[in-house]
Amino acid sequence: MLGPRDDIVILPPDYTRFHSQAGKLTQFVAEYYNFIPTSTTDSSSPSKKQKSLQPPPDIQILPALGTHAPMTPEEIKSMFGTALATKKPNPFLVHDWRNDVVTIGHVPAELVKKATHGMVNEPWPAQLNKFVWERKSSRTATPRPLVLSIGQVVPHEVMGMANFNKNLFV
Repeated sequence: MLGPRDDIVILPPDYTRFHSQAGKLTQFVAEYYNFIPTSTTDSSSPSKKQKSLQPPPDIQILPALGTHAPMTPEEIKSMFGTALATKKPNPFLVHDWRNDVVTIGHVPAELVKKATHGMVNEPWPAQLNKFVWERKSSRTATPRPLVLSIGQVVPHEVMGMANFNKNLFV
């Protein structure tokens, strides 16, 4: 069980990974936390009755933490559904990979050199989106903010694997 939360950040891939069903998984999370109405009509479920007693948390959705272009409103609606696409205030954030990152550490030069077979011999910055880092690291509330990386781990033409940690690190 995910448990009660008052602060959730969802990190799905963007429209380039439309067929991963990450949009549908994001809808399920939003429905689970009563952020949007459920798409099913069965209200007799005990879990739905229990959930309805909890106020919906603040949910922010930050697609594709890579270098992709921002999603258009049409792409958001197609991938994440009308309920999330029209939610007010808008839960979707745009990641500015050139300006909205913070360096949280470095991969040592020796490891980079080994991984690149000597082609690169310098420390590599480990960077996260500022919003995600500040949201997760500055809060002392209980329960802590929940950060969910949504999507399938699949081969990526540049980074090796898409989703998972790639949704977090730039």
